[in-house]
Amino acid sequence: MKNVGIYSRILLMFLITGVVFMLLLSALYLITKQQERLIKEGDKSQFGNEINSLIILKTTTLNQVVYDYTFWDEFVEILNKYDANWYENNITTILRSFHVDYVCVYDTSFKIVHEDFSDEFVSREFIPVEVLVKLKKLKFLNFFQITSDGVVQISCASIHPENDPTHMLTEPSGYLFIAKRWDRNYLDELTKLSGASASFVQHTDPPPSDDPIVISTIKDLADWNDEQIARINFTRTSDFLGLYRMMTFSMLLIFLCSIITVLAISHFTTRRWINKPLKLVKSILKSGNRSQINELQQCPGEFKDIGVLFGDFITQRDELRVAKEKAEESDQLKSAFLSNLSHEIRTPMNGILGFAQLLREPDLTGENQQQYIKVIEKSCTRMLNIITNIVNISKVESGQVEVKLSTTNINGQIEKIYRIFKPDIESKGIRFTATNLVSSKEVIIKTDGEKIHDILFILVGNANKFTHDGSIEFGYKKKDQYLEFFVKDTGDGISHEKREIIFERFRQGSESHTRNYDGAGLGLSIAKSYVEMLGGKIWVESELGKGSTFYFNIPYAVEPKQDQACVFTEEVHGTGPDCRIKNLKILIAEDDETSKSFLAMVVKKYCKEIHYAVTGIEAIQVCQNHPDIDLIFMDVNMPQMNGYEATRRIREFNKDVVIIIQTAFGLIGDREKALETGCDDYLAKPFSIKELLGLVQKHLNK
Repeated sequence: MKNVGIYSRILLMFLITGVVFMLLLSALYLITKQQERLIKEGDKSQFGNEINSLIILKTTTLNQVVYDYTFWDEFVEILNKYDANWYENNITTILRSFHVDYVCVYDTSFKIVHEDFSDEFVSREFIPVEVLVKLKKLKFLNFFQITSDGVVQISCASIHPENDPTHMLTEPSGYLFIAKRWDRNYLDELTKLSGASASFVQHTDPPPSDDPIVISTIKDLADWNDEQIARINFTRTSDFLGLYRMMTFSMLLIFLCSIITVLAISHFTTRRWINKPLKLVKSILKSGNRSQINELQQCPGEFKDIGVLFGDFITQRDELRVAKEKAEESDQLKSAFLSNLSHEIRTPMNGILGFAQLLREPDLTGENQQQYIKVIEKSCTRMLNIITNIVNISKVESGQVEVKLSTTNINGQIEKIYRIFKPDIESKGIRFTATNLVSSKEVIIKTDGEKIHDILFILVGNANKFTHDGSIEFGYKKKDQYLEFFVKDTGDGISHEKREIIFERFRQGSESHTRNYDGAGLGLSIAKSYVEMLGGKIWVESELGKGSTFYFNIPYAVEPKQDQACVFTEEVHGTGPDCRIKNLKILIAEDDETSKSFLAMVVKKYCKEIHYAVTGIEAIQVCQNHPDIDLIFMDVNMPQMNGYEATRRIREFNKDVVIIIQTAFGLIGDREKALETGCDDYLAKPFSIKELLGLVQKHLNK
């Protein structure tokens, strides 16, 4: 194909294009035929409905005449004493007045009292006795019958007094029959009304018309026993279908002619003005497409040099763009990291300082003292983890972390992690298990045991953080020349797009103030660095809402075998200045349990009622339900809606409540931002009891 000339290639392209267009034209033709069939079926259905309505209208007229004559006191009296003049003047006139062919009156013994006919009607006494018997019960009948005059419509009813128009209250006094011939003249009348040709056909369906724009429908005529005795075929030409066929044909013809014309013109123009290298140059200048640059570099002469220059230019441009994007992303991540770091340090510090002050209370019981000490320890541990992670990531990036290989019992590392996390995880009602699929003789390897411990601590800690119910399982197995570890949970899961970034530093999948979990986003980055230092790799499999499984492997470097086993054991671990303000109703909007408890303990002796909210949305709802709240302690960092937005919403319906916003971010400009959103004052965590009560006195000392 490389040796084929440009013209031949273009000719082949036009040939393929023509084939594609012909296939497209064929597809359009098939589509139009399908549409034509659907239109015809729709017209046929509508036509059938029209014919049914017409037949009902025509038969109803005769039924109405019979009904009008069959509840008449005078008619009942005449049946008991025959009066020929009365029948001539009142019954025979039906023939002329309503253009019917036959009228007949029977008494209750089924004998003819009066009978009359039109001039053309020759049939006599053709009403079956069974009809009279059936009519005595049903009161009204309408049916068709074959007579010597052809198909006849017969409408009949029992005769009753005027006070019985329903014919249900009294016994019949006689029976009235009216008949109308459905002859050629009647069919011509139906033809005029429907716009369709009407004709009687045999009991079998007529063959379909060869004309594609002709539609037809069959109307069955039934006798008194509901058995088919005749059929009328209505056919007419669909003007709309004919117009549609003509327009479709014209459209396809125009489309075909357009295709041929376009191909001919394109072929002529391309054959005359083709210049591939120049077109490539123009396209490259517009789009910078690398594949076109490579193609241009394959061209002979000066265009090859131009292609090389274009390639160098595009490479430099892409490198500059990537560098710019990385710089912008790094700046954004740095800002988000500093903000989150401030929050993560100030929040536990607030718990430490706050509960430390509460420990000074003179009437503190031993139980309360132990409770406060546990809170302080928990806050210290949380802050220590943050500081440790910061130090570790700094060491990793500066290359100061060394791998210290030693004989390590992997089961021992598993047992340590199990004992550390077991009390906290099981206290939440979560099933916690450790799995070892390696024999006790193969658990001693040469690796950096401290880093194995740190990796597992980070992964299990994350599983505990993001799992609210279900189970957490971790363990390892031997796979080829590696030990493969796993940590599996039934927590929140990770979306596909977030899986690509969670191992980057400062990433938690969210850098906003409304994220639901603590941490600076360093753990997985540290774990990834440690795994790679040990010669392995780390990855994750997850489905949003169903949980995650983190895997990592390390080389299996065997030490002399020892008979070691790991046995998991069950262990259980687990005030201020004088304030004259009394009987306050306070809302504490805080998702951090430590901060919430600290606030409640400080202000409880000045309150008659305390309400709590853990999200901005809940804070708004509490304020709406309790408009007489005096004071709101509003945290900035809350799930679903942050404190700034919640304050704006509350100020829309409550201008008087005192709102003191508190934040662990503590960055420059936070105070101004808080006041702009409608807050009365601002507290940066950690804060003292004196500082807190001072603000309460300042705003509520009335």
